[in-house]
Amino acid sequence: MVLVKTLKRKDASSVLVAVLIALILWQPLMEVTAKPAAKIIGLGNNQYLSYTPPGGDWKAQYLYPVVSVILQLIVLEILGWICIWAAGMMKKK
Repeated sequence: MVLVKTLKRKDASSVLVAVLIALILWQPLMEVTAKPAAKIIGLGNNQYLSYTPPGGDWKAQYLYPVVSVILQLIVLEILGWICIWAAGMMKKK
C-alpha cells in the first residue's frame, strides 16, 4: 500500500518508484515472452536464450527483438486492463 500511496503523489519519488517497478517487472516479462517470440519467428534449440554471434541469423539478431517487444506490449496492455478491472471491482464495494 505504501507503493500505491507514493505513486499517487505524482512527484519525484513517485517517478523513482515507477522506474524501479518497471525494472523489476522487466525480467519476468522477458521470460514470459521469450519462448512465444522465438516460436513465432521460427527459432529453434533455445536459440533465443543465447548470444547471437556477429554474422548470425538475421531472425535472431533483428526480428526476434522486434517480435519480443510487440509481445511485451501486448502482455502489458492485458495486465493494465486486468488492473483497471480489479480496481473497478474494489471500488464497487
